[in-house]
Amino acid sequence: MDYQIKTFAELTGVSERTLRYYHERGLLGPTVASNGYRTYSSQDADRLQLILMYRQLQFSLAEIQQLLALPPAERLERLANQREQLVKQQAALTATLAQLDATLQNQTGGIQMTDQTKFKQFKQQAVAENEQRYGQEVMTNYGKQAKQEAD
Repeated sequence: MDYQIKTFAELTGVSERTLRYYHERGLLGPTVASNGYRTYSSQDADRLQLILMYRQLQFSLAEIQQLLALPPAERLERLANQREQLVKQQAALTATLAQLDATLQNQTGGIQMTDQTKFKQFKQQAVAENEQRYGQEVMTNYGKQAKQEAD
């Protein structure tokens, strides 16, 4: 289906000005009639959905332009990787919220935490950060056995 800019803006929630800007930047490529009117297709809607998703993921417009230039399979792979990162962040936030709730209860005289429980999440976080920073170095220098011993 084809949309005039006003209808496309209403459909997508993106202002006409922003649609024109995305066109100027080369992010969107609507058909332009001889009178200068822009017509957006369903393919433009697909592309704008990607742009908005990348914006929500806090990519810059320059990064988005690079991502949109990738072959579709690679673009999908990058989106899948981004999803994995969000799932990890969500799990970390869930654990932090649980730790915060337990700390609040402990501080207000509710459920008492053991000393080990007070620091469990902080230790897990430190281990995860060390794994991210030094995991490859440990594998390279000491092999799988040392890594398994460290875990």
